[in-house]
Amino acid sequence: MNSRLAFVVIGLAINFLVLGRGVLLMLVLDYNGLGLVALVQAYILFGGLLHFGLLNGGYRLLCNAGPRHRQRIIDLAYTAFASLAAIFVALALVYASQLDTGEYRAVAGMTALGALATLLRAWTMNEMVAAGRLKAANLTNAVSIGVSLGLLALLPLAPTLVAVGSIVAQPVVFVVVALASGAVLRPSRLRMPKRLVKVIFRTGFVLFLTGIAIQFNSLLERSYVSNELGLEPLGRLYLAFLFLNLFQMVPTLLEQVFLPSIVKAHKAGEESAVRAEMVNLIMLVVGYCALAALALWLIAPPLLELVLPKYVPDLRWVYLLAPGLIVFTLSAPFALMFNVIIDYRWYVIGYGASVVATVIAFAAALLSGQAFSLDRVVMLRSGIYALMAVLLVAGWWRLSRNHRGFRPLAGSRNSV
Repeated sequence: MNSRLAFVVIGLAINFLVLGRGVLLMLVLDYNGLGLVALVQAYILFGGLLHFGLLNGGYRLLCNAGPRHRQRIIDLAYTAFASLAAIFVALALVYASQLDTGEYRAVAGMTALGALATLLRAWTMNEMVAAGRLKAANLTNAVSIGVSLGLLALLPLAPTLVAVGSIVAQPVVFVVVALASGAVLRPSRLRMPKRLVKVIFRTGFVLFLTGIAIQFNSLLERSYVSNELGLEPLGRLYLAFLFLNLFQMVPTLLEQVFLPSIVKAHKAGEESAVRAEMVNLIMLVVGYCALAALALWLIAPPLLELVLPKYVPDLRWVYLLAPGLIVFTLSAPFALMFNVIIDYRWYVIGYGASVVATVIAFAAALLSGQAFSLDRVVMLRSGIYALMAVLLVAGWWRLSRNHRGFRPLAGSRNSV
């Protein structure tokens, strides 16, 4: 097995182990505990994306940087991380001072640590991939998930704290192992050259905006439910969150596999090769969505009844989420074009519209004094996914006028 295939396979295996961790937490925690875990995960993921384009722009520069330039990029990155660490600590202290139990204050501290570690994990992973150290990335991944899962043996002692600790431990251990093993460069000093800052953030800021949009929507959604409905109702959505993470694994993997060949064919001006790859990708995604929908309809109820019977009623929210999520997933092969031609305008339009629509919907609910039910919250998320899909496909249609290879049926139409 070559290193790239091993990297993909191990990444997929780790995602399934994370899914297994989620199932175990559902067996041990009550709905309040699950709700708190879901809220913590949202804050960690949101904080872990507050790089303002550093991860995207820095990664692209690292791919072609020489040793001296690479060290300058590393120094700048860790200078930014040090600044963010100070902000995260300050926010955690302010928030913890308003909490009434030691357990919640500990959770606030671990959340700040998890957010910073998630940022550092993404950076160190990018650095290893850019340098071609895929074996080191695989080993570090395996060690970090192993420690995270090992901590679950302590669940009976303090279920909620151990659950959060297990989640936080994964990125923390990854970063520690990566730095200690020499798999990534350490900063030589703290510095932030203005010219390099401009280059990095000009390259990565737009992609940062698209990435932060989804997590902002998720954070807003979970914060609304926890504040207006309570942690227990948020815990009832935990199954839907698990489904969301599981469902996105394969499409993400397919994009990683197809993107390099499509980029190569596009740069070579081989429209027929681009079209062939697009057709293959679309067919695989359509087939996957069809199989997933069938499994959700026929297999999910009896399987859940066997493994997690308590959560069978919670399938309701999975079914409400699935239509919009599937439509959004079907739009992904078309939106892949934006990455290939490096034109992100429609990403900004689609993801920006999702944020605006989410904010307006929850603001209207708060101002009207009539709280959304869980059904409405999940239907809103599903509708937002559908809205994004429509806008992304519209962008694909508009831009593909000048890039005919990205229109799968263009060749057959012109040959008639």
